[in-house]
Amino acid sequence: MELARSAEQQELADAVERFCQQQITPERLTAWGQQARGIDPAAWRAIGALGWFGLGLPESCGGSGLGLTDVGVLLQECARGLVPRSVINAIRASWALARLDADTPELSRLATGDAVVALALDEQSARQPLQYRTAIEGIGAARVRGEKWYVPNGMHADWHVVAGREGDGLSVVLVDAAPTKRRALRPFDGEEQAIIAFEGAAGRRLTPAGDGAAALHRLQREATALALAEMVGGAQAALDTTVAYVKEREQFGQKIAVFQAVQHQIADMAMSFTAAKHLAWQAITRMDAGTEDGTELDLAAAYVAPAFKRLTLAAHHLHGGAGFVVEHPLHWHSERAQALAIRYAPEAPALEAVATQLLGE
Repeated sequence: MELARSAEQQELADAVERFCQQQITPERLTAWGQQARGIDPAAWRAIGALGWFGLGLPESCGGSGLGLTDVGVLLQECARGLVPRSVINAIRASWALARLDADTPELSRLATGDAVVALALDEQSARQPLQYRTAIEGIGAARVRGEKWYVPNGMHADWHVVAGREGDGLSVVLVDAAPTKRRALRPFDGEEQAIIAFEGAAGRRLTPAGDGAAALHRLQREATALALAEMVGGAQAALDTTVAYVKEREQFGQKIAVFQAVQHQIADMAMSFTAAKHLAWQAITRMDAGTEDGTELDLAAAYVAPAFKRLTLAAHHLHGGAGFVVEHPLHWHSERAQALAIRYAPEAPALEAVATQLLGE
């Protein structure tokens, strides 16, 4: 496993960092939090002009044609700089659609940010495909009946990638969002989410009828891998912010960084971050190269998400009251830690998968 970035990847990361330093301020994040999309139109267009939305899309549709590792680098730096989740979710969903159908005409508008696709997969009480109640039917054109919950960017999406039951199998279809019924959800981290009702909505199949289980499984695994990159970026930001803070904060006439208890907590945070980074990027790079042995993603999901949550908690401890004011960026990272863990890497199933692999059952 090679953790060092290529020259092109480092250039991309540096460009994202410069943009975030110049454009993503606590004041703007607070103001954007009052907007339904979590970002203003001018900032969205600026990101589109930088080519981030099309980074992982084919060159034939105006994208850059880069792979999972490169998109992971982009999302890690976006998370580190607190780029709004609506942007990150748009990039993730566009990547997923391109993986399902690289020739779909919608990709040209997604590459520029002029349109948005959303992943409508989870249901109110179902995360596993075999538990879906959404049904897809029809010969030729597909019809979708059911309801999807917690859909990122669901209120503003132009299309939805929907997974549902078809016969004895699963299908994945692309549905025009215009005729669907949408209700906004407001989760604790402020991410734009929606409940989408599909009442016989017409869709175009992205997989053969009833034979989409393998494609959906791959889509979900790659979404988890990209979420791990987000977590690493957020953890790095929390660690860097805390190290800088303890070097400046004074107590009893000294910088608190000189106290052994503080040094121990910083060391624990750094070790957790290093382990999380190695596990996450082992999973991402091997998945991208096609060399994984099947255990890397589960191991990473079982460790990285809890580590991110622990790291932000320690960061709050060391910041004291300063870390809890809404103007401070730390609370956004801790909220994202919880939200990403819930959606992409819940601990119980990840640990169950690891235990099954270790026990050979």
